[in-house]
Amino acid sequence: MNPRKLPRILILTAGYALLLEACVVAALLLRFGGSVPPDAWSGYRAVALPFTALSLLGFLAAGLYHGSWRYAGTASLLQVVQGVSLSALALAVLGWLSPATRPLSWSPIVLVWLLELVSLGGARLAWRLMREGSLGGTRDDAIATLVIGAGPSGVHLLQDLRSGAAGGESVRPVGILDEDARLKGRLIEGVRVWGTLDRLPQALAELEVRQVVISDPALPARAVREIVRACDAAGVRVKTLRGLSELGPGRATVQVRDVRIEDLLGREPVRLDSAEVAAFLKGQRVLVTGAGGSVGSELARQAAGFEPEQLVLLDHAENGLYFLHAELAAARPGRPPHAVVADIQDREGVGLAFRRFRPTVVLHAAAHKHVALLEDNPREAVLNNVLGTRVLVEAAEAAGVEKFVLISTDKAVNPASVMGATKRVCEMLLQARARASQTRFVAVRFGNVLGSDGSVIPLFQRQLERGGPLTVTHPDARRYFMTIPEAVRLVLQAAAMGKGGEVFLLDMGEQVRIVDLARQLIRMSGLREGEDVEIIYTGLRAGEKLYEELHSQAEQARMTRHERVLRWELDAPDEAALLRDVDAVVAAAVAGDGAAIRQRLASLVPEYREAKPGAPAREAAPDVIELPVAAGVSLRVEPEPGRAPLASAWRWLVTRIKGSSGAR
Repeated sequence: MNPRKLPRILILTAGYALLLEACVVAALLLRFGGSVPPDAWSGYRAVALPFTALSLLGFLAAGLYHGSWRYAGTASLLQVVQGVSLSALALAVLGWLSPATRPLSWSPIVLVWLLELVSLGGARLAWRLMREGSLGGTRDDAIATLVIGAGPSGVHLLQDLRSGAAGGESVRPVGILDEDARLKGRLIEGVRVWGTLDRLPQALAELEVRQVVISDPALPARAVREIVRACDAAGVRVKTLRGLSELGPGRATVQVRDVRIEDLLGREPVRLDSAEVAAFLKGQRVLVTGAGGSVGSELARQAAGFEPEQLVLLDHAENGLYFLHAELAAARPGRPPHAVVADIQDREGVGLAFRRFRPTVVLHAAAHKHVALLEDNPREAVLNNVLGTRVLVEAAEAAGVEKFVLISTDKAVNPASVMGATKRVCEMLLQARARASQTRFVAVRFGNVLGSDGSVIPLFQRQLERGGPLTVTHPDARRYFMTIPEAVRLVLQAAAMGKGGEVFLLDMGEQVRIVDLARQLIRMSGLREGEDVEIIYTGLRAGEKLYEELHSQAEQARMTRHERVLRWELDAPDEAALLRDVDAVVAAAVAGDGAAIRQRLASLVPEYREAKPGAPAREAAPDVIELPVAAGVSLRVEPEPGRAPLASAWRWLVTRIKGSSGAR
């Protein structure tokens, strides 16, 4: 027994013993109308000691010594029912086994059971209400809070807001809004449901709300944006619940945080098939290229969590590599990673690394990625992206690597930039080699990641720190966005599923207008557009599209067993012809001939169309998306207004499947 718990156990034992005696005395007084016969008193005295001891053991068995009164709820009530039932049973058995005394009748025993139930349950409920502030009023400085969502998470949120477990501030819940109109007027945890979300502006004014908390972390981004907009107009701050991935180990209570920009992007949380990914990585020798970068470092962190036998971090930039190596070495002191400074264009250096560490899995994230920068430096784009990938592919095959995963991009679809064209060539290299190799080569496409080095959000944040203005290329420019952790989770999921030669695509949700992100950041910084900070439009840069695309008209989507991962059907090129063309574009790059580079890339990637600065690139998103599901059978789905065709198709299909299941 823990000595630190001894005082609490002694106090509970004394309290429970006094409560038992009081309940028996009260039951006898009630049974006999205040005049208890002497033989009834003597009959109880004969069994009082064993009754108390057995009752306390019953309380212990029911868990009444271990529960927290502060969080008493349904489970605690069941524990009380079990404990008092064992106590009443003990009294009945002892009375029946005491022939020398007057047997206790059933009515006092039932009264004892009821009195114990009311006393123990009432004491716990009163303690919880007192701790939550439900008894004795609330503090004058309590924050009037409106809760969005009346589901289970909303109920837990209300409980934790009252107890202070959700953030430490004194909070007074004043109302609930929920999309279920049938709940209007009902009380949940003593708080009235005022209506649906369309009543938000009125509720903010009528209830004098100072804070809104969104209780559903998976609320669609469109709804979150509307909530933020309405609250911003009313000068009310908005918070949301932390997702499960944000909670530290052992944190069981609901926690709230300020709404962040990623909450406005709108996708359901990524559900990872951990068993499949663990089977893919556990015990493997994993090499991550570009490990010092934003995506590469997150790949290394998540891969390390699946207990690989060995983790090798390879990068040409030593600073990021140094800090990641130190971080993972501290996190895994028994099995620190290996750091390798090498250029992926260096055949000899890459070969030495592969021969030394003999990786079985390669996660290839090393690439030049900045579109506008690479338009001015096409030589480096080709040498790093194309030549570097070819060097790695050849080294992986020579070393007997089991699986090679290329991190690709949505800019490889109908590329309008040198960068996008080089990444499409990288995909083609993997596809061609996969047809005749024991190594399983897989490519995974996704779009922009929030917070990555050089991405738009850090740029906006730096511009805000300088007082503005925020620069946006075009008022209609849209992009797909993901957070780095969720993108990497899906990359690992797709990589685990890959059999070789596939190009996987991650469901990126809706495209988001860049100017909307800029405006949201301004609001979330407590500033006003046009008053505190300006937004100016600079025009599309060389190689930039107005809209990003996730597949070309020549590609077909195939569903996989993971709802957020699709496989695109692309024809694998002839490897011999491809390598001749790759040699030609590399030779042009070595010579520094930009015009020849673009000409060779256009020959390699026929869909490559160079976008000129300031001119909107083509918007090639299809009117329908076609999903083959069987031989000769496919689904053609029209996209929803404002939603990506891919996301529309998935939601259409899932809705039909759920409807069919319900009908059965």
